[in-house]
Amino acid sequence: MQKNSLKIFNFLFIISLLCTTLDASQGKFTGGSAHDMPEWFKESFMDMSEDVEEAKEENKHVMLFMTLKFCPYCTKMLNSNFVEGSKLQPYIEENFDVIGIDIKGSKEIAVNEDLTLTEKEYSKHLNVQYTPTILFFNQANEVVVRINGYRSSENFKYILDFVKNKEYQNMELTQYIEKVKNKTFYTLKKNKMFKSINDLSKIDGPLAVIFEDGSCTQCDYLHNNTLKNKDVLDEMKRFTVVRLDASSENKIITPTGEMTTSKKWAENLVLDYRPGILLFNNKKEQARIDALLYSFHFKELFRFVSKKEYKTYKSFLDYLRVRQQELLSIGINIDISDK
Repeated sequence: MQKNSLKIFNFLFIISLLCTTLDASQGKFTGGSAHDMPEWFKESFMDMSEDVEEAKEENKHVMLFMTLKFCPYCTKMLNSNFVEGSKLQPYIEENFDVIGIDIKGSKEIAVNEDLTLTEKEYSKHLNVQYTPTILFFNQANEVVVRINGYRSSENFKYILDFVKNKEYQNMELTQYIEKVKNKTFYTLKKNKMFKSINDLSKIDGPLAVIFEDGSCTQCDYLHNNTLKNKDVLDEMKRFTVVRLDASSENKIITPTGEMTTSKKWAENLVLDYRPGILLFNNKKEQARIDALLYSFHFKELFRFVSKKEYKTYKSFLDYLRVRQQELLSIGINIDISDK
């Protein structure tokens, strides 16, 4: 995890609360999505050591699907990859024991012989700060891969293969994905807001650096949906926006003055998601987008950086609590879905 990175999904903790505490005179808060865990998920007795041992006997890995009620990103992840009939469901069921965990839940989990925690306590123990979070355990009951947020079936298959084949014993996930990914899936699109700047150290104000490459399965969504949303565009006008090809060997200078290439910089940043977006102000990374965000959360993260709200609030979560209530109190509706 990058030192200066603000992970952008921790605000999902409060979705269920916001959906139930609004006054009738306020704006409407919509877009939360209810979901259930698939019936084929393992019926666990919530003993992690036992679950890992049982998986080991079948040459499987344990996968924890950490979720939250009304989380739209959780619903999308489940529908894309886990429900009966989805492309990857048979492969996942064959090679992984999947256990659903409600990060606000009260079921007790035996972490080991000496430690028993509720689902909520266990989530804090694992430092789960956003949903969905997917954790993969090796056969020694150790977390070997952590995935934050939604992944398309194409990208998720790379991760599943990485764990199934125990490639984590040989390399980092980002190295593996770079090695095996389909580099001709996507053709980079033009956008008039993108500036052709190689020396990013010359930009003092808000700067957004978008990393795309030929493997990007979510770049079409960014261009065809997010970047056509008026509220998003209004927030992005405050930024100098630079798009980089994460596979390019073209030389650039980072905001801190380091000479490198787009490819090397993306590798050093440990970005395993495309489009990965870094948000800077005063040459310092203040936040990043490394998973799918729908328009409302996307534009609010940009506002958090451009307005320097990070100086007032310890986290984006703290800012979002106040910001959402502010908007709702003046009658502005909030939709956290992809509409």
